Amino acid sequence: MTRFGYISLLSVFLTSCGGGGVTVTKSKTVEYFSDAFSKSKRWFRSTDGAYVSEEGPPPPSSFQPTERQVLQSRSKQKSGEGMTKSDYFRGIKRLESTIPELEKEYGKDNKEVGETYYTIGSIYLEQGFPREAKSAFEKSLTILSKWLGSEHPRIWKLKDKIKQIK
Repeated sequence: MTRFGYISLLSVFLTSCGGGGVTVTKSKTVEYFSDAFSKSKRWFRSTDGAYVSEEGPPPPSSFQPTERQVLQSRSKQKSGEGMTKSDYFRGIKRLESTIPELEKEYGKDNKEVGETYYTIGSIYLEQGFPREAKSAFEKSLTILSKWLGSEHPRIWKLKDKIKQIK
């Protein structure tokens, strides 16, 4: 079919529709795209995808640290005033104290209990206590392998970690 044939077929189709199609002017199209662009720009400026008004995002919540607090905490970490061994041991004791509550609430073989043992083992290993770390990792392995299965990559990594501990 020639070019003339396509054009004539198109004109027959349009006239058979009664010409009741939507007519959009150039100014309406530009206005629509301008509005859509402004909305998308505001959306991308927001941190969580929520709509942000023209005034900008809301002020940070009281739970969010201010820039000054972040800089102070970074300087403390750099100067050696970060967590001490006693802080880690307090954390371990606190985690160990939650295990009976977790076992009571969820059961002894729940994944939350396994995750807690894994966290305790990681802290012990980081602090240089391999015997305690290995014990916690083994408890975690028995619980998590029931939930994830013995072929899960995370279980493989946990088994390798236990093997590497002397």
